[in-house]
Amino acid sequence: MIFWYIQILLLFQILCGINTSNIPYRIYDMIPQGICKMHRIPLLDNLLTPSDPVQLPSPETGAIFRQSWNSSTFKKFYDCKFYLQAPAHMGLYLSVSKLQLRKNSRGHCIDNVVVKKSNDKKYQFCEIEDVNEVKVFSDDRGWMRVTVNLDSKLALPTLEDTLEVQFIVTVKRKCKDFGYLPCEKDEDDSCISKSFFGDGFFNCPECVDEEGCVIDSEQVLILNPSNVFLSALISLFLTMLFFGGCLWCVYRHRRCITACNSNHIAASNQNNRENRTSVHTSDQIQVELHTTAATFVQPSAPPDDDKDLPPAYDSLFPVTPVGR
Repeated sequence: MIFWYIQILLLFQILCGINTSNIPYRIYDMIPQGICKMHRIPLLDNLLTPSDPVQLPSPETGAIFRQSWNSSTFKKFYDCKFYLQAPAHMGLYLSVSKLQLRKNSRGHCIDNVVVKKSNDKKYQFCEIEDVNEVKVFSDDRGWMRVTVNLDSKLALPTLEDTLEVQFIVTVKRKCKDFGYLPCEKDEDDSCISKSFFGDGFFNCPECVDEEGCVIDSEQVLILNPSNVFLSALISLFLTMLFFGGCLWCVYRHRRCITACNSNHIAASNQNNRENRTSVHTSDQIQVELHTTAATFVQPSAPPDDDKDLPPAYDSLFPVTPVGR
């Protein structure tokens, strides 16, 4: 009896092992896997954070990245980042099936998720309003980066509140082999393994693999800070190059500029002297003309014969000789 019991128990373990091995997803708990970063010195983040992408080995195997934080555990971490890489010549589907992050009273995200695709486009969001809503991102080159940014300085409203994220990653390929079904109509490279259909996880952009899915078509595209920084750096470099060239030209031709300034000053002084001389000469000419005019224009008086002179004193008062 004990022997049969042992045989049944071993058979049950073997069956459980078979069922476990047939699960088409590899589970990644982001804190135990080291995906979420602890608080460190910012300069050491790039050195201490592994940047090797998570390789999905085949189209038959997907990945689930999940994590939840309570009021005490989320204070230890400030962001979680992981890279995804599909097999050669294949693409990726990334669906956000669970997302419970914080927003302030103005509707702005306190915590957020940023998805970066291989074309350097970034999408930022922080909530899923409907329980059955799903955000799905597609990349034909098979490369993505996902970052969960947590504001650990701001405490959760209550001790019972939690933060939660869950991402489903699926490899897509060309629809030419048996055992694959398309996710998108009229797309020859949108096929995933049919084992993902009806498994309870949303994999396709149009939710053709499951029922009761709501598509979130409103995704916020954000600018790439690296491109903005690169543009600003190039503009600064060109500006410095332009001003440097101007200063070099001034320094190279400083003698010519000094000589030109001296010649200009000398010419200005010469012109001033000539102007003063011409003014003085014109004054003299005016004086000579005025004098000449005075010599020719003289008052004319009648001759002495025409004047009625008064009678002489002797005629009016004759003198009588003394002795007469």
